[in-house]
Amino acid sequence: MGTLVTALVALADTGWSAPWFVMSGTLLGCLAYLALKIESSRRQAGELRRLQAAYDQLDQQTKLIIRTDLELHHTQEELDRWLASLMSLHHLGRQLQVSLRPEEVLSRLDAAVVSKFGFTTGLLGICPSFQAIEWRSLVGVDAETAAQAASHLVEQAVLKQILTNPAPTTLAAADALTPAQRRLLELLRVPTMVVAGVMPHSGPAGCLLLGRAGSATNPKADEELVAILANQLASAIESSALYEQAWAAQHELERKVQERTRELADANAALVRLNKAKSDFVSAVSHELRTPLAAIKGYSALLHSGQFGPLAAPQAERIAKIEKHTDLLTHFINNLLDIARIESGRTTMERRPIPVKEFLETVHEMVHPQLQAKQLRYTVDLNSVSELLGDPAHLQRVFVNLLSNAIKYTPDGGAIHLGMQRDGTVVTASVSDTGCGIAPDDLAKLFQEFYRANDPINQQIRGTGLGLALVKRIVEAHGGRIWVKSEKGNGSTFFVSLPVA
Repeated sequence: MGTLVTALVALADTGWSAPWFVMSGTLLGCLAYLALKIESSRRQAGELRRLQAAYDQLDQQTKLIIRTDLELHHTQEELDRWLASLMSLHHLGRQLQVSLRPEEVLSRLDAAVVSKFGFTTGLLGICPSFQAIEWRSLVGVDAETAAQAASHLVEQAVLKQILTNPAPTTLAAADALTPAQRRLLELLRVPTMVVAGVMPHSGPAGCLLLGRAGSATNPKADEELVAILANQLASAIESSALYEQAWAAQHELERKVQERTRELADANAALVRLNKAKSDFVSAVSHELRTPLAAIKGYSALLHSGQFGPLAAPQAERIAKIEKHTDLLTHFINNLLDIARIESGRTTMERRPIPVKEFLETVHEMVHPQLQAKQLRYTVDLNSVSELLGDPAHLQRVFVNLLSNAIKYTPDGGAIHLGMQRDGTVVTASVSDTGCGIAPDDLAKLFQEFYRANDPINQQIRGTGLGLALVKRIVEAHGGRIWVKSEKGNGSTFFVSLPVA
């Protein structure tokens, strides 16, 4: 275009005529207009290309936004489903806490839990072995279909596979499945299913099947949720199994305790009957023995008095021995009678105040000859105790017996001490000696009837083994108790506690 204009200008300069010049000017104007239009079109074309590029960019950004929005929506749906599933797990966990038996735990799977997990079908059963399954929860499945599924699981060894590998596994019709797995989907009429084993450490195993009417959008998330559910069920089964074991053990223990209690009650009743029979027998025999002993004692006294003629010295000596042994036997029989009376409750203990000073003076008068014969030092410490409460005659026998024993087992020149101490409503009396002491093995048996320690010293000292037994019964009849502390070779101390209120 520029070359053409240049040529026309050159022709005008060479002297062409005016008309031609006018026509040339018009042509030049047209050409200039055309040039302007072409330039404008070129600029518009560039602008259109820029607009097209911007439009394409906006289109890509729009598509990206829509895709991102869809992904966010899908993620939100997944999060909502996860939240609903976790809330359902929390609710189920609270229900499982009150389940006391494993069978009850496996019955807690309901339609609400299954639907909140995003499934439409649910089966949960107890598995005693690889060859048996008993459905406890059925959701979206009728009993006949569930029975067919159970038979298929056992016959095709699918149950064994699930329990051997209990981790949740997704079965989808679109995937490569074994004929047995595909048949299981067909039986339950679902294209997708998650199978898992419930394997507690204690208690029965379980099998869990969860099916979905549509395809799985996130199989990994489904398996994670089912794994949490299976673990929760396993923990609940363990807890219920442990509770059931504890309950059974407690029930068995209570049964045994009741049985042993009945046996002990029967044995105690038998012992009471035997003890009563023994006491009655001892009482009857003792009464029967006292009559001939009284006759022997009477005849001996008559002979010793010389009413039937004078006695030679040997005769008088032997009659004296008869009287002495008669007295010992009478004392023995009296002790037996007293023990029998106290055991049977036929002897009533008085409960009246006893002035301690006068009481102990009487006791001392009775044992004074024995103390003097062995030259024993006898001391008393009352510690301001002025009164006892009980039967004077029987308590006198208690203190006389304890002091007599102390005198018997204390060597000549030894010491005996009687002390008293009040503590609240109880007075504790103690009788200590410096005698031979008692072996530890004999202490527990010391208050048994007829028991005498197997000690050479005992063989030299006369006794029946009834004195301490009688003392114990008298003390206990007063509501008190008696015990002893002793060490071999270092003397003994007998303690008697008596209530004074």
